[in-house]
Amino acid sequence: MRNKTLLIILLAFLAVNSYAQKPIYGISMGANFSNLIGRDKIEDSKPRIGICPGINIDIPLVYETFLEIGAYYSQQGVKVETDEFVKSVRQKLKVTKYVDYLQIPIYWKQTYGDIYTKIGPFASMAIQASSDWKKDSIAREEMSVSEGSYASFINKLRKYDVGAAFAVGLQTSIASNLDLFFDASYKIGFFSVEEKTDTQKKVLRNQLFSVSVGVYFVQQRHSKIYRRH
Repeated sequence: MRNKTLLIILLAFLAVNSYAQKPIYGISMGANFSNLIGRDKIEDSKPRIGICPGINIDIPLVYETFLEIGAYYSQQGVKVETDEFVKSVRQKLKVTKYVDYLQIPIYWKQTYGDIYTKIGPFASMAIQASSDWKKDSIAREEMSVSEGSYASFINKLRKYDVGAAFAVGLQTSIASNLDLFFDASYKIGFFSVEEKTDTQKKVLRNQLFSVSVGVYFVQQRHSKIYRRH
């Protein structure tokens, strides 16, 4: 019985080993359209447009299926434009809350010919944050209240986020060892970006749409595990 078990394990190992392929490495450049959503959504907010360069690795699992691990520099945040009156003079206030993350998604990637879908979790770590604001001509002392309220966003920022991601894309061969791909993804965070406030915990979660273009460096195509031969 023991010998049969060892034989089955050996055959399974040989089958997997013969089917295994080398990982595929890729680089990409894209754009983010991010916002903050939730119960305490900021009024008059608009998406911030940022960049999201990244690298990824596709690890073949079975035919047409990959485990994809990525690492992206993701510029996120929100823009706010409001009109207010100061001493009966109408002033326009523009505020941009910047939060840049190192984002690590882990996707289950399924291909259908040249089309693919990806779904999985992601984890993010905040590596840079700022709050820029602009007003039309106004005395410096009259700015102080608004300046303090927006600067507090950085002090209360949660340093990490975890969420879910979904993507669809097109991947096509352009050379013997090079694939071009176009990717569109949607990500939503599970945690509020502000860790705490003076009175209560706010609910402001990250939401972003991303579009990317990039290339994969394919080391081998001879196995049927790859959709292009």
